[in-house]
Amino acid sequence: MAATPPPPDAFAFSSDGELFAAVSGRRIQVWSTREGQKIAGWTDPIAAHDDSYSCIACSSVQKKHKKDGDLIVVAVGTANGVVLALDSTGVIWKSACHTGKVISLHFSKQGCVLITASRDGVICELDTWTGKSKDTLKASKKSINSLTVSHDEKFMVVSGKTTKLYSMKDKKEILKIPSDDGPIQLMSVSDEAHTLVSYTDNNKEVKVWSCDHQNCTVVSTVSLAMHTQPKTVECKRSTSSKAGGIVLAVSKKGVAYVWDLQTLSQDEILPTKISVKKSLDKKGRVPIILAKLCDVKEDNTIKVHVVFGSLDCLQFKIVVLGENCEDINLVAESDALASEEQDAKVNNKMDDEQDRQENTNLTRQGRPNKRTASVLDSITDTVKEVNPEYNLDEPTMEQKLESLNLLNKSEFLEEQSASLAPPSADSVYILLKQALCADDHAELLKCMYNRDEKVIVKSVSLLTPGDALKLLKFFVSSIQSRGAKLVCLLPWLQTLLSRHMSSIVSQESSLLLLNSLYQLIDARTSTFKSALQLSTTLDYRFSEKLTRKRRPHRLSMRTRTQRTKNLTSMLWKPMRRVKSLAMLLMP
Repeated sequence: MAATPPPPDAFAFSSDGELFAAVSGRRIQVWSTREGQKIAGWTDPIAAHDDSYSCIACSSVQKKHKKDGDLIVVAVGTANGVVLALDSTGVIWKSACHTGKVISLHFSKQGCVLITASRDGVICELDTWTGKSKDTLKASKKSINSLTVSHDEKFMVVSGKTTKLYSMKDKKEILKIPSDDGPIQLMSVSDEAHTLVSYTDNNKEVKVWSCDHQNCTVVSTVSLAMHTQPKTVECKRSTSSKAGGIVLAVSKKGVAYVWDLQTLSQDEILPTKISVKKSLDKKGRVPIILAKLCDVKEDNTIKVHVVFGSLDCLQFKIVVLGENCEDINLVAESDALASEEQDAKVNNKMDDEQDRQENTNLTRQGRPNKRTASVLDSITDTVKEVNPEYNLDEPTMEQKLESLNLLNKSEFLEEQSASLAPPSADSVYILLKQALCADDHAELLKCMYNRDEKVIVKSVSLLTPGDALKLLKFFVSSIQSRGAKLVCLLPWLQTLLSRHMSSIVSQESSLLLLNSLYQLIDARTSTFKSALQLSTTLDYRFSEKLTRKRRPHRLSMRTRTQRTKNLTSMLWKPMRRVKSLAMLLMP
């Protein structure tokens, strides 16, 4: 059984659940949860080997001009107290506003304000566009564990050895939440701060608190048991009951628990468990990376955003909970397909071994070979029936040949015509992806020989930013080629630059590649004029000799010159387009 992929170093949903961001292996990526596709990526923007990423947040921020649409902004915090903001162009700003590890990041006010918190107990409000500090709060003299903001952005909770509830408007402390079991590690607060949820370390339960703002009191009402420790907790206020709430927790083993609390004093509460199976007929689970409660509608329907799988193939689901609290088992689509392919490979291997064994047995039938009784008993039935009795019901040789349907060649012709069909865009993309992963230039060149414009556009559009950069390196190393190879490369290069412009420019290593590409193209195009003059002169000289020798079957000078010009223009136009794109991409 394949090993479970390692979880990301940090991950987060956007406040509306439309985006999901993750950091893994110094690689930052953003997905659209609705389409399930990767929409942005950056490689190690901090560029400091002595630092690591500790937390992440993402948001869709409206630009100053509404007609320009929304812009995706990602913020990451590091262990050395640095905060970075990124968009499609790369790093917007970098701020060293903390002296300790950054533990929490939250976008508020429709993404225009970024709230940061660090171990040193300092909370900062930064402008999303400039990174300038708007406000600073020293929440604790001792280290803190987490910061959470309510969905209505009216309250925030700072958890640590002493956990406090603050008002976002004036940053004043409202009340303190006691903890007899130790420092609170995780915390969540509902709208209007009527309900709080907490988790303390080395504990397999989530506590629910009821807050009274007028009397400044907080009371622990119920403890929700889990099989393993949670890694995230969240709560929302229920619309059907003012005293109730909805609690979500994801365990470290990747199982989501959802409790629908009609009242905060229920004695026995059964959770709805959401888990992901690798396939319907096999054991094994795929851990849930993160889950998020959707906004509760007036009909009190509970929906949960769920993300699972590996970062190479993330899957997003919206799960609707039933009224009878039945557990929900999802099936990982890609893993199910992978298991089917694995089974097919195993079956094919077994069939090949069986055929090989039968062939070996048939070749040994005519050889006099002494075997012991144990060896004879272990041989397959085909060897035991070396001399079977004659069967009158056995079909004749004529009937066997007739069953082969050799005279009817329609099926053979259909299979042959199907095999001669041009490859589809999906098959070319798969070959291109495999060649990039294996760094196989020969296979890459085979893909480049496909000149179908639709296939080129679709195959290039499906590439990730990392694969796009690998393909650009291949083009730079191969651009010095001549003839048909260069003609095949040009449409692919032009499509790559036009489709992945933003992701290529956002990576620092691409600047040297673009500079080399521009110099190579400039060197190639600068020789076209002199090459045309030389070709025309040679055609003229050869035409004089051919005329003297009276070879009418040879092409005339005018025809050869015209063909040379046509070939030159055919090469010049795509090279000029690629050169103009490279000039636009240059810093």
